[in-house]
Amino acid sequence: MDVWIYSALTLVYLILVVWMAVNLTRSKQWLTYSSFQLLVAFSLAYDNGIIAAGNVIGEGRLLMVLSSLRFWLHSFATPTLILVGYHILRSSGTKFANRRISEVAAWLITLGLVIYQIVGFTLSEVNHLKVIEEYGVLRYMAEGHGGPPMMVIIVGIVLLLVSLIVLFKHKWVWLFVGTALLFVGQLISLPVETGTLTNVYELILILSIWRTTTFLTDSTDRRRL
Repeated sequence: MDVWIYSALTLVYLILVVWMAVNLTRSKQWLTYSSFQLLVAFSLAYDNGIIAAGNVIGEGRLLMVLSSLRFWLHSFATPTLILVGYHILRSSGTKFANRRISEVAAWLITLGLVIYQIVGFTLSEVNHLKVIEEYGVLRYMAEGHGGPPMMVIIVGIVLLLVSLIVLFKHKWVWLFVGTALLFVGQLISLPVETGTLTNVYELILILSIWRTTTFLTDSTDRRRL
């Protein structure tokens, strides 16, 4: 069952990557912080794709190396959602987001989280991978892996605060729903035999972020007309 869910998630992410690329090209947004969403979506497409293909690739060196790249992509890509959050704040018309210090702070937090994740987790994780088979899926996981790391929690808290500002200023609820669902989903254990729930919540979050950035871009364009 899980292999089909991971495969479906991979397909949705790949479609989303193409959709994002087309929209970024049309709106000439490639040089904005919004484009980091493409990196995150691609990294999640890769993550789910390697998990889905685990049984086909089989246990061994190849799957271990491909799985290691999952952890590296996670370390570099996920923190850039801080920059996307900064872009959302600036696009929403939040005054303090237009200050240089806010942009510098966003970069410092992003780079700090990248370094923290690599030094504190990734270097150890990729050297302590073990193969597991769970819910019909074969994959390599880091020994002692459990629960979301602090980096993910910090990124989630920042996005949650951003979502509340957007909700207050624009009555736009979807970013709040996507972010809150990721937190709530970690706290509530649903009676289903699957290991894909967190991955599904991640997809909902990425969709809510993308929909929010396009909503704010469209709103800005309308105000300029």
